[in-house]
Amino acid sequence: MKRLIIALLVVFSVVTVANAAEFKIGFVNLQKALITSAAGTAAKAKMDSELKSVQAEAQKRQEDLKALQQSLQKQVALLSAEAKQEKELDFQQQVKDYQRFTKDKQEQLRLKEKSFTEQILRDLGAQTTKLCEKENISMMLEKGQLVYAVDSIDYTDALIKAYDAVYKNSHK
Repeated sequence: MKRLIIALLVVFSVVTVANAAEFKIGFVNLQKALITSAAGTAAKAKMDSELKSVQAEAQKRQEDLKALQQSLQKQVALLSAEAKQEKELDFQQQVKDYQRFTKDKQEQLRLKEKSFTEQILRDLGAQTTKLCEKENISMMLEKGQLVYAVDSIDYTDALIKAYDAVYKNSHK
């Protein structure tokens, strides 16, 4: 009975060692991939362009408000109480419109950035799966979740390279 148990333990330990030899772990830095990939830099450029456009429009509206306020201050002595109140209400409405405009544009930009980020992360996830299959990696982790890992199992650059190739081919 003891010999049988010892034989089973030896067989299980040999099987465990054999399985451990096939088990390969790697990690990727998704933040780096998101920022430095071709898709990430294209998305950032597009967001920067839209932000500049929104900022220019907001600046113009702000200058219009200042001009209206200065005009109102000059006319205040010449206007009747009713006309003065009407002009002030109109000015306050335009200020609210400006505030609503800036808030809406900020929300639109935030949602667009979120959409770009989610799409890129989905694409990176698909590329990670392909990379794992190609390299026979059993488990891929995200660098942000690691306490320590040797650089030799960092597949971030390989992921970026593979993703860039797919992205450039699909966006010709």
